[in-house]
Amino acid sequence: MTAPRPAKILVVEDDPGIAALERARLEEAGYRVVVAPDADDALLVVSRGGVDLVLLDYRLPRGVDGLDLYARIKAIGFDLPVILVTGASDEGTVIRAFRVGVRDFVTKSIEYLDYLPEAVGRVLRQVATERRLAESEARLAGVIQSTKDAVIVVEADRRVSLFNPAAEQMFRCPATAALGRPLTHFIPNEVAADEGTAGEPSLTNRIRRGTRGVRATGEEFPLEATVSPGKVGKDKFYTVVVRDVTERQQAEDALRRSEAMLRRAEAMAHVAGWTYEVATGVYVSSEEGARIGGTAPGPHTAAELAPAVHPDDRARLEAAMADARAGAPFEIEHRLVVGGRVKWVNVRGEPEADAGGRVVRVIGVTQDITARRQLEEQVRQAQKMEAIDRLAGGVAHDFNNLLTVINGYSSLLLRSLPPRDPARDLATEIHKAGERAAELTGQLLSIARPAATEPQVIDPNAVVAEMGNLLRRLVGDGVALTTRLDPAVSRVRADPGQFERVLMNLAANARDAMPGGGRLTVETRDAELGEDYARAHAGVEPGAYVLTAVTDTGVGMPPEVQARLFEPFFTTKKPGAGTGLGLAMVYGIVKQAGGHLDVYSEVGVGTAFKVYLPAVVGPAAAGPPAPVAVRGGTEAVLLVEDQEDVQQFARLALQSYGYTVLTAADGAEALRVLDAHPAVDVLVSDVVMPGMSGPEVAAALRARDPRVGVLFTSGYSDDAIDRHGPVPADAAFLQKPYTPLALARTVRDVLDRRPPG
Repeated sequence: MTAPRPAKILVVEDDPGIAALERARLEEAGYRVVVAPDADDALLVVSRGGVDLVLLDYRLPRGVDGLDLYARIKAIGFDLPVILVTGASDEGTVIRAFRVGVRDFVTKSIEYLDYLPEAVGRVLRQVATERRLAESEARLAGVIQSTKDAVIVVEADRRVSLFNPAAEQMFRCPATAALGRPLTHFIPNEVAADEGTAGEPSLTNRIRRGTRGVRATGEEFPLEATVSPGKVGKDKFYTVVVRDVTERQQAEDALRRSEAMLRRAEAMAHVAGWTYEVATGVYVSSEEGARIGGTAPGPHTAAELAPAVHPDDRARLEAAMADARAGAPFEIEHRLVVGGRVKWVNVRGEPEADAGGRVVRVIGVTQDITARRQLEEQVRQAQKMEAIDRLAGGVAHDFNNLLTVINGYSSLLLRSLPPRDPARDLATEIHKAGERAAELTGQLLSIARPAATEPQVIDPNAVVAEMGNLLRRLVGDGVALTTRLDPAVSRVRADPGQFERVLMNLAANARDAMPGGGRLTVETRDAELGEDYARAHAGVEPGAYVLTAVTDTGVGMPPEVQARLFEPFFTTKKPGAGTGLGLAMVYGIVKQAGGHLDVYSEVGVGTAFKVYLPAVVGPAAAGPPAPVAVRGGTEAVLLVEDQEDVQQFARLALQSYGYTVLTAADGAEALRVLDAHPAVDVLVSDVVMPGMSGPEVAAALRARDPRVGVLFTSGYSDDAIDRHGPVPADAAFLQKPYTPLALARTVRDVLDRRPPG
């Protein structure tokens, strides 16, 4: 491990003898020392960098005041800690020195060289501590601003003093409107009395269960919150961390409704009973028990029934039966595999003894709890999606900023290179890699949150037919592609590009499941999902649907793989052969379109993915218009972007289309630019920035000129705009990473939509 570099001390002293003594004493204490005899030499040393502290004589040659030199050092951008050395203890000089920022002072005396190293070390330690505190505060501020949980700080008087972006989104209220309001404006019943405190209310450590939040729209929602008290000096404050549990509560309510339904069904249905005779080892089941287990009613040996029990659960069931034979009742849940499908059952057994206390039989009841377990799995899936949403939101912004620079500059480079330039192939590969990375980020985001889509009424048959050649190339020569398209199939409302992505992903998975070749069938037909189907599949509404089925003759999937099929990052492929995001993305797209995804698979037989989308009435939308050339312009664009590399790329891209571009790194700088250049035609601003957000900058600009066009950009999805303030109704949004062409086209569209002057 490399030893830390000793601190570098600049001694500014015109007396060579004193300078030599100070240097010797400091070097003896382990410091590196540089001596400057006057102000000019001192400024030269400082400008070269590396100085950690300045030991500054108050009286310097040519009438220079040491504090004046300190001011000149700060003016050239170096805020260094300074210890002032004075020949006499002048109270006025000392007060002035501390006011301008000098850290300490020493008076020249016989013994001052003895405590000089101690004074230097004390100041350096103080500076290091302050730097660590500043870094910690910056990291903490970053965490508070980026976390997906709402963070609210309230003072002792119960009024809000901090409202992070997640709180703005959750309560639909900008921070500027929230600050100073009582916490009860957002959480009405949060106050509880503190025991032993005369009449002074205080927050409980955990806001009680059942508490509901109130959005600015008046809508109530369930929440969970924890409260941490704090104190600065004598001032108390509370940090409240809030989580919206609407989705979780909906899933729990659905689970409770399902359990109640199953209890009612069990009370009305025949008992799924069975008996086990200890002497003969024979099981006898009722008709309902035989139906659940997929066997015929009547006697069966344990060896005959064992194959239907999931291999991973056989040992637990055998242990429970052994306990029953020894006299202990049991209740367990385990899986059955019936007809290739996995069922969950609850099994209860009671031993029955003879007069001598010997167990002669076990009497039991079996209940099919598959529906309940499916709902429980959906609750767990919702919780996983919450975690993925945190990951996606944290990664997307910074990653998409980087991809904006990579893809943008490679696009500009390709435009400037002649067709036969040797560097063109290299630039093309860079651009392709950037596009693949952008697609991967898009997949990750589409799993955890709704993507920006353009749903249209489409004909599924037309989409499948148009993709025929592409699908054939995708699956390869070893797989025969067959389509069975019902000519009378209904229309659906979906984003055409998203629907194509679903088909592409399902076809690619089918291809991988048939390494030795096989048959892939894509079929469409109308389907009616009834009440019974809806009850067995949480979240499905009964009604008319269009079924698009993708079926292969591949290796199939065992039940344990099917159970985890749509989990993000779950894959059975070799490392490097897949991301585990494809089917999770398909699941998210289908759910966003209001549909339902089902899968049936048998090992060695094949797999069928069934995509159900709600049927709609109406003509299919026309195809996309032919691309047109992007028109540039000479208008003035105010570009506000806190990422310097993204700002430089966007400025260069807009200038290449003829625009005059003014730049700013944040909202405050943007307002200063507007003071100097008031004639701005369009604002292009990042949404999330230090200080003022993009919507706040737009509001300030529109207050000066209501005709100014507004275009927001962000590495997050477009729902990130909503939590950062009111948004103009005519504002446009461009997702990062974007290309120069997309940026120029969107800016032109915004300018052309402006009302006439």
